[in-house]
Amino acid sequence: MSYPQTAADWLALATTLGHEFSQDIVQRTRERTSPAAQLQRIKDSGLTNLAIARECGGAGQPWSLVVQTIRELAAADGSVGMLYGYHQLNVINLRRVPQPQRNALLEDIVENRFWLAGVVNPLDDDIIATPDGDGFRLDGRKGFCSGAAFADRLNISARHAQTGARLVALIPAGRPGLSYADDWDYFGLERSDSGSFTLDRVRADAHEIQANDLEDGDDFSAVIRTPVNQSAFTQFYLGNALGALRAAQHYVKEHSRAWVHSKFAEAHQDPLVVSQFGELWIALQGAIALADRAARKVDELLAADEAFTAELRGETAIEVASAKVLAARTALDVTAKVFDAMGARATHNRFAFDRFWRDTRTHSLHDPLVHKVLEVGEYALNGRYPAVRAYT
Repeated sequence: MSYPQTAADWLALATTLGHEFSQDIVQRTRERTSPAAQLQRIKDSGLTNLAIARECGGAGQPWSLVVQTIRELAAADGSVGMLYGYHQLNVINLRRVPQPQRNALLEDIVENRFWLAGVVNPLDDDIIATPDGDGFRLDGRKGFCSGAAFADRLNISARHAQTGARLVALIPAGRPGLSYADDWDYFGLERSDSGSFTLDRVRADAHEIQANDLEDGDDFSAVIRTPVNQSAFTQFYLGNALGALRAAQHYVKEHSRAWVHSKFAEAHQDPLVVSQFGELWIALQGAIALADRAARKVDELLAADEAFTAELRGETAIEVASAKVLAARTALDVTAKVFDAMGARATHNRFAFDRFWRDTRTHSLHDPLVHKVLEVGEYALNGRYPAVRAYT
């Protein structure tokens, strides 16, 4: 596959796809149309290989660029942007697989344009992995399996039935015994099909499963997992805010009527409306700057590989936590306040402008922001880095 050559080219590709997806987003939102066609377009574009090393056939681009493409796609289509983000973080989390098996997996992903997702929700009881011959039998249920309904390969977290050790398996999504409940019924991300999966005697061969203790501060794959994941979520929120601001800009110029007491012929000429856009723009640019800085810190952590230090991991965790809190708060604010600038008619369902807020609100409850603030506060006041855990 021939790839774009520069970071600017990759961002232009993501922007172009986003523009394409935005053309019918209102209809697809109202009809809850599956995003399968959009995911296929992303596969065909090469974006799914963005973070995979060149020696494995990928584009070999840094995480800080990957998350910017997440932001652009989310600005156009929240469900698609989130699903794409989950694919990318699942690619990075294959660092847990030892070499040379890892490179063989990545080459397979590139060659077959596989889409990755997880059945890993840490808040649910683990899938039980029971030894069965030279492999394991997986049984159990996980909720909130974002992207799993569309995946070609699934990362599945499990616990060894006998030892209690934490494990992760990477298996084909079509393996017998895997069942999607089709029970996603939330007011945001309604086309993401992020519902529950049940496993009934699902086979995992020995080479498909590895030990993976999410709280092992000496294990590089555990150390990077949460900063990588949370950094992707951060840019998803900012994509929603960016999309809302862009939609509002177009609406005000093309559809809004000047307020009867404003003394201006056009709404976009009214200094009160212009000032509202200024406030939202300033807030969004600040949140984007912090999020991009945090992503570059993740680049440093990933580049350190097994030579990482506790200090580097701790500083990265604080940067990402700070960026996530600001991004979520800013996105919730921007996606709501654009209506003040657009006016009452913008609330009509034919525009579906509420999708930006609904998508942000739904996902930002993924883990409580107040706990992120507490982690940052412990560092700011007491110099304590967050522990290595599933959400920190």
